[in-house]
Amino acid sequence: MNPGQTTKQHRTYDAVGIYEVPREWDSSTSRAGFSLMELLIVMIVIAVMTGIASGQYTSYRDRTVPDRSARVVGSYVSLTRSYAIQRRSPVTLAVDEVAMSIMIRGESDTIRTIQFGPDSDFQLSTLSTNFAGDSLTFNARGLCTVCGTSGKAITVASRGTTYLVTFNALGRWKKTLQ
Repeated sequence: MNPGQTTKQHRTYDAVGIYEVPREWDSSTSRAGFSLMELLIVMIVIAVMTGIASGQYTSYRDRTVPDRSARVVGSYVSLTRSYAIQRRSPVTLAVDEVAMSIMIRGESDTIRTIQFGPDSDFQLSTLSTNFAGDSLTFNARGLCTVCGTSGKAITVASRGTTYLVTFNALGRWKKTLQ
């Protein structure tokens, strides 16, 4: 020991094993990708989940079609009144039970049309009215002469569910499950 030096022992670490990679981790010798069995299992899981989701979606759609259709019919009643006020002229809501459609018509033109038949988003089995003429007319002030009387309604039915859409002279509507 030299004078003034401390008595620390210096260790040296052997670095021989640091850069050695175990053989099973070595990418040059291992295979890349997935086996056929792994891919088949993943495909089967995806197919089963898709089948379950598809069934659930179909069930959901079947339950909601009549409800959505009743809401659209009610909205069209309100929209007809709005067009009458906006245009300051009579506007008619015409229900065509045979063609399964509803039209909003002005004095000289058709403003809007919506289909409710089997080829539309709203696949109804029944679209009917219980008032004479199958149409409602809102005057320039937004009042409907036949709407205020009780019992006036549009019936919407699909997949065993029936809704009755009733409305008043100011175009306010309400749907009730039958």
